[in-house]
Amino acid sequence: MTIRDVAKSAGVSPATVSRVLNKPDLVEPETRERVRFAMEKLNFQPNAIARGLSAQRSDTLGLIVPGITDLFFNELYRGIDRASQSYGMKVLLFNAEHARDRALDGFSFLGQHQVSGIIFTSKLVTEEFDPVLQRLRIPVVLVLTQSTAKTPLQAFRVDDIKAVFDVVSYLVSRGHHRIGMIAGKQDHEITGQLRLRGYEMGLQHFGIPYDPRRVEYGDYRFDEGYSAMQRLLDRQRDLQLTAVCTAADEMALGAIRCLYDNGLRVPEDMSVVGFDDLQISRMILPRMTTVAQPFADIGAHAVRWLMGVLGQDQTPSETGIYFLPHRLVERESVLTLV
Repeated sequence: MTIRDVAKSAGVSPATVSRVLNKPDLVEPETRERVRFAMEKLNFQPNAIARGLSAQRSDTLGLIVPGITDLFFNELYRGIDRASQSYGMKVLLFNAEHARDRALDGFSFLGQHQVSGIIFTSKLVTEEFDPVLQRLRIPVVLVLTQSTAKTPLQAFRVDDIKAVFDVVSYLVSRGHHRIGMIAGKQDHEITGQLRLRGYEMGLQHFGIPYDPRRVEYGDYRFDEGYSAMQRLLDRQRDLQLTAVCTAADEMALGAIRCLYDNGLRVPEDMSVVGFDDLQISRMILPRMTTVAQPFADIGAHAVRWLMGVLGQDQTPSETGIYFLPHRLVERESVLTLV
């Protein structure tokens, strides 16, 4: 079935059918109903890409994620998908596979598929993104990251510095002063830099000297958390750590496994704090104390921002970072020393 078939059945022109599909408010209600009845009778399925070509817009939002196997992805996607459905929008996913070139390709891919807007997550957006962003001419919003590009972009995230500062404060209040850190890698990772900064500021606030030997780095994955914890344990005779805070729940899980394999108990021999509050953090033994990121709310805010832009047919001049509140979730992985 084509638009011409629908037009013939409804007794209208093909242009009227096109208006019903793309700008229904311009068509008289009685005519709209006649066209929609014809569509149902003929089982007509409009092509979203074709509609996008004529209207310069589709009923689809694009989502670029660093990796679909990342444990936080499901929780973020749930908020994005639920909010998108409430606006009658679908989500087209692009997996950047933790590669900057793939992330750049993702913008081009989604632009070619006529998405109405793009949600980009996790990687720092630098000036090398500017040419592709300016070619797109569709709104882009960032989640869990931010931008140093010249193109103005809106971002939704938590205040990573404050969140890790709060972790250090919590550990100190429980009597811990020899605190280690498993941080994210610092090269091109704004999240890793900010969370390490929060750790440093927390120590400084409580008069605890910063010792670089107490810090190890990983890429937010389980295996990297395991390896980083092992390197800290190799220096434990000198460091005498009583607690470790991590930049991600997945690395915290790796650290806990490493401690177990070395015959150490959590929290009796070492306290561990995660970051994310993934579902698995409350499934393990001991249940993990962690920083909760409101993934679903962050995703929903991003969708609502895009739909607000699309509703006005213009990009708002106000852009920047919108911080959503984090929360420290206390469970069983931290021992109170005092």
